Amino acid sequence: MSELSTTSNPPSPIKERIILFARNNMGLISTLISTLAIGLALLIGGILIAFAGIDPFDAITYLVKGSFGNRYGFGETLTRFVPLLFCSLSFAIAHKSGFFNVGAEGQLLMGAVGAVLVGAYIDGLHPILHVFLCIVAGIIFGAIWAGIAGFLKIFLGSDELINTMMLNYVAILLVDYLIHGPIKPPESYLYVSATILPSAKLPIILSKSPLHLGFIISLLVTAAVFYLIYRTPIGYQMRAVGANRRAASYAGINIVWATIVALLTTGGLAGMGGAMELMGTQFKIVNGFSAGYGYDGIGVAVMGRYNPIGILLAALLFAVIRVGMGAMQRGAGVPFPLLNVIQGLIIVFVIASGYLTNKLSETVIGGRA
Repeated sequence: MSELSTTSNPPSPIKERIILFARNNMGLISTLISTLAIGLALLIGGILIAFAGIDPFDAITYLVKGSFGNRYGFGETLTRFVPLLFCSLSFAIAHKSGFFNVGAEGQLLMGAVGAVLVGAYIDGLHPILHVFLCIVAGIIFGAIWAGIAGFLKIFLGSDELINTMMLNYVAILLVDYLIHGPIKPPESYLYVSATILPSAKLPIILSKSPLHLGFIISLLVTAAVFYLIYRTPIGYQMRAVGANRRAASYAGINIVWATIVALLTTGGLAGMGGAMELMGTQFKIVNGFSAGYGYDGIGVAVMGRYNPIGILLAALLFAVIRVGMGAMQRGAGVPFPLLNVIQGLIIVFVIASGYLTNKLSETVIGGRA
């Protein structure tokens, strides 16, 4: 009776080199996969544009010119970048901590509510103090909104995905109620909030453009978030909880405390994004105030691999697409519904690329190929 061999054949040298290269260059591979995903989405979008009877190359020309072709377009791109960056940082911290927070949209809206209450109804303050208090109010309101989901998660065990998703709708309806009555100016025929005072507005930092101080603040916050996640004890605790809650508990980490800090930070960041959008761009709350920044932030965070530096670059790319698509509609006549389809394709393909990268990373690190 022959004895079966239990040893497997060793991998070939070429296969070993491929695995070693992948292990040492996962960041580069992730970037390439995300770039290819966006390219494929744009290719499909170009085909759809051609089917609509519009020259796709003409449309792409307007996309590039609209984003960078002049001072105003460049400033508009960086202005749209600000709330995207805050919302994606919010989602990234939640992901690092082991939570799936899709509530940035509602938290951004509540941050704007906090900022408008301070910015429109508190007068006589020095501009620096007024701006500071508006930002703080935005952070607090966003953190409170995320804290509701956190309370339900920690003490009642309910799923944070459903909690944060439903709180988005609650925030939208609450804002709709507020601009129809409590914060609507008596003299206004429109359903809007009161306009913030001049002392609460963020100053313009690029002439002949809408680019405001919030852009600089967003870069500083990105650096602070990077430091928080990778250089502080609480950042280590949040990452440990996100990697393995049971192991983190055995290691003596206070799971509840790390969870509370993570959720309040995510809400505060999204709320700060709402405050920046209010103080630097819109100056009052209207229907459709957010324009989906909270949801787009998910795709940005995935594309940036949940790393603040990667997120910064991904947010810039998404801002280019947002502004450029508006130029495509105005210049090339691309229908608005088709633009929404293309933007949706980009988000779906980016999220799919993130999933593919994660599976590839697990395979390579685990030694499987």
